[in-house]
Amino acid sequence: MTSRVSDLTLSQTAIQSLQASLSQVADLQNEASSGKKLTKPSDDPVGIGEALTLQASLNRNTQLTANINDAEGWLGTTGSTLGQVVTQLQQVNSLVIQAANSSNGQTANDAISDQIDQIRQSLIGLANTQYNNRPLFGGTTAGTAAYDSSGNYVGISAPVQRTIAPGVQVQVNVNGNTAFGTPGNDVFTTLNQISAAIEAGTPLDTLSTQLQTQLQQVESVQAQVGATYSRVETVGTQNTTNATTTQTNLSNVEDADMSQVLMDLQSQETTYQSALAAAAKAIQPSLASFLQ
Repeated sequence: MTSRVSDLTLSQTAIQSLQASLSQVADLQNEASSGKKLTKPSDDPVGIGEALTLQASLNRNTQLTANINDAEGWLGTTGSTLGQVVTQLQQVNSLVIQAANSSNGQTANDAISDQIDQIRQSLIGLANTQYNNRPLFGGTTAGTAAYDSSGNYVGISAPVQRTIAPGVQVQVNVNGNTAFGTPGNDVFTTLNQISAAIEAGTPLDTLSTQLQTQLQQVESVQAQVGATYSRVETVGTQNTTNATTTQTNLSNVEDADMSQVLMDLQSQETTYQSALAAAAKAIQPSLASFLQ
């Protein structure tokens, strides 16, 4: 028994085939223009899930990079400032040795005392150094200064921390009382006392020893800041490597092989055009078709 395919069925089949071919052409064109082989979940559900996971990892990495850069800014500025403090305290130490010379007259001692007063004011300025409009040594204060003009601490001694890796935080600030000493026993009080003692011609042995101790404290804090900076820098390097690896993995998952896509697109377009021509001939209506 011979079955007969109607013209309507033939037309519908041809149209469905053409639509499927055209859809493949459109998908390949989108892939070629976007450079991505994953544009919607149906393209590859597993691949889309993996891509989303990798993208989330990249987003976290971006935030960590910002945290690391901020931490390096805090620590770098703090280390540089403490270096200047050390230099100026060493200058005071030289002036104290000079003042200890019994041959100095009152005029010379007054001049030395004045120099120390000027250095003290300069050190208060350094102690109020800011980073991103926040005083480096002010802890968590909302104010703009860690010390007032008289050398009194007005900050809030507390840690400022940054997350530099998953579950890893570092303190990026140094509180004023850590670097310069506790109120009443700080560098600024000592310098005041030294200046007054030199002007009055009184012994400097005890104050000189106290100054040496405070200088060593600043140097110790500077070394700790340097060590923390190196640690953050190392983590930053690893973070950059992780970002590169994650980006490469993401590209492997979602990026199209452009040479292959262009070849497939050309082939699919040729196939579509051939199918279109064949379908046009196959479903042309004839007089006999209308008479049947």
